[in-house]
Amino acid sequence: MSSIVVLIGGAKGGSTKTTTSHSVCLGASLHNVPAVCVVTDPERKVRGEGRPYGVLDGRLPDQLARILTLSKDLMSHGWTIVDGAGNRPEVDKVVSEVADLVVIPFRPSEEDVDTVGKDLNRLPNAFAWPSAWPVNAHAERAAAFLIQGLELQFPGRVLRPPIPFVNSVGDLLAAELTSPSTPTRTLAKHAFQTLRDKYQQLHGGESPKETEGTAAVSA
Repeated sequence: MSSIVVLIGGAKGGSTKTTTSHSVCLGASLHNVPAVCVVTDPERKVRGEGRPYGVLDGRLPDQLARILTLSKDLMSHGWTIVDGAGNRPEVDKVVSEVADLVVIPFRPSEEDVDTVGKDLNRLPNAFAWPSAWPVNAHAERAAAFLIQGLELQFPGRVLRPPIPFVNSVGDLLAAELTSPSTPTRTLAKHAFQTLRDKYQQLHGGESPKETEGTAAVSA
C-alpha cells in the first residue's frame, strides 16, 4: 500500500490546522507508522529537527505539486499530512481533489462553526473536526450545542471524538520536538487513531500498518 494523503485545511486562520497536523504525525510515529507533515503556509518555517516524523516544504505551488505527485511513492505504508494555510481556498481545493481524507478543524466558537460550515459546502468530501475542545465539564456542555447544530446541518460529517484542549500541545511547534509531554503524546495517539478509523470506514480494508523500528522519515 502506498502513502495515504490527508489534508487538514479550512479557510479560517487560527483554527488549529498546524497543531492538528503535527499531532497526527506525532501520533502516527507513536503507532510506529511513518508520516510526513507538509508545510504550505508561506508564513511558517519548516522545522523538522528532532522530530520522529518528516517535515516537507510545500509553501510554493510547484513544491506542493511535486510532493502531491510523488506522495504515493514517498513512503510505503505511511501518511502524508498536508497542513493547509488559512485564507487559501484554492490550495484546499487542489489538495482535496487528490487527498484520501479531508479534515477541517474548528474551535468552540460560533465564528469557527460558521466558517467551517462554508468550508463543508465548498469541499463536499471534507469532515469537520472539533479541536482545542474544552475538557472542563461545564464548558464542554456549553460548547456541545455547536457540534449538535453542525451535525444537524451536515449529518455524518463531524468527526468524533473532539480533540481536547491541552496546554502543552504548543510544544509541537517548537524549533525541536525532542520530548513531548505525556498529555501531548496521549492527544496525538488518539488524534491519529481517529483519522485512521475514519480512513478505514471510508475506504475499507486496512490503513498502513505499524512497522518495526523507527517511524521517522527524512524531509
